[in-house]
Amino acid sequence: MTSVRDFGARGDGKSDDAQAIQHAVQKGDGNLHFPRGDYLISRTIPVPLQMHGRLSIDGALGTARIVMTGAGPAFNLIGTHRRTADPTHFTDDEWRRERMPIIQGLEIVGQHAQADGIRVEGVMQPTFHQLLIRKCRHGIHLANRARNVLISDCHIYDNSGIGVFLDAANLHQINIHGNHISYCKQGGIKVVASEIRNIQICSNDIEYNFDLKAEASADVCFDCRNGTLREGTLVGNTVQARESPDGANVRLLGAKDHPNAVGLFTISGNLLGSQAKVLDLHACRAVVITGNSIYSGYRHSIWVEKAEHLVIGANSIDHNPEYRGNSTDQLVIRNCRNVSMTGVLMQHIRPAYDPVTSSMEIRGCQNVNLAGIQILGARGRGIALENCQVVRIADSTIRGTTDDKAYRAAITVDGQCTNVMVVNNFLGRGSDGEFQLPAARGTAAGNVTV
Repeated sequence: MTSVRDFGARGDGKSDDAQAIQHAVQKGDGNLHFPRGDYLISRTIPVPLQMHGRLSIDGALGTARIVMTGAGPAFNLIGTHRRTADPTHFTDDEWRRERMPIIQGLEIVGQHAQADGIRVEGVMQPTFHQLLIRKCRHGIHLANRARNVLISDCHIYDNSGIGVFLDAANLHQINIHGNHISYCKQGGIKVVASEIRNIQICSNDIEYNFDLKAEASADVCFDCRNGTLREGTLVGNTVQARESPDGANVRLLGAKDHPNAVGLFTISGNLLGSQAKVLDLHACRAVVITGNSIYSGYRHSIWVEKAEHLVIGANSIDHNPEYRGNSTDQLVIRNCRNVSMTGVLMQHIRPAYDPVTSSMEIRGCQNVNLAGIQILGARGRGIALENCQVVRIADSTIRGTTDDKAYRAAITVDGQCTNVMVVNNFLGRGSDGEFQLPAARGTAAGNVTV
């Protein structure tokens, strides 16, 4: 074990320890230890693994603090891997000198507007554990290329940029597990212009990553308008914030001319809420949304556009009655095809923010199956179908409240729809009846008025 104090670092919070720490990286035994103290650095500590060999950095179980007063990352891990995670794509030298650098048990605090926590490029198996990164711009910044990344049990908190930032990265296999990623103004976890495969985001608390002064905010954002992201999960997390301009808890952005750019993704078993939109999905494919508790979608609970092969399973869209304030929670699906929605329970118990005309709007869609859903306290209309083809609504309960004079009907189908089936439902009568289905646009049978 190499103590940075053996190379002249003072850890007094006053002296610039950058040179001493750099010397310890270059001349130490690879196990870099920071005893308790405040280590001020004015510049990035580069760690070229091919030059210095295998490395670990630890901060005495969290008692050591790095104070970054300059621009850039406190630590920059640099590897030389340029291919895939296939075992045949590694050189012996990469395994001998570069694999699995570990940084753990350390606090990094920024004291510069462009100070970052850690940057990684070209590294195999970088592992980050029990870190506190705060008052920086970006927390953990993954760029260029990496493989098999582990981020666990970290506190990435109160940063001006992004908590975990995948920036023009070619990255396969990343696990983000058991972290608190909160109060990062530009996003909790964000992917931009990257090629990502096998991303697992599990059991994290991802909260309040928004900026009231920004044009848009999201706790989790995959921006694949220039890039791709496939094969991933968002499972068992709490993701919540406050309403902000064009805000979303989870946002997936594909490209209209490349609808397969983002997808093969599961959003399951999460607590999601308290934003303008809870789920905001654009031009994605094979996304599965199931088993989530969704609340306080102040404008929309789920918004999907130009998606294909969309599966929305058993989700709760609700809130506790004792919470006050308005929340619209409308579910909108537009210009999508091959959609399955089953087992959704939507219950409106708070007044709407916006004067919407339906609880669910499905517009310009093809091959849609809605079965076994419940919409209680429907706003205006339960389900509004507009310009849709081949739609089945079955085995569902859709009704308003008895004292709601704005409630019109459980289901309305416009004159541009074709091949619509409305069968075996419990439908609440409104001012326009139970449902509206033009005779030439479909069939109805086995429905019961409630």
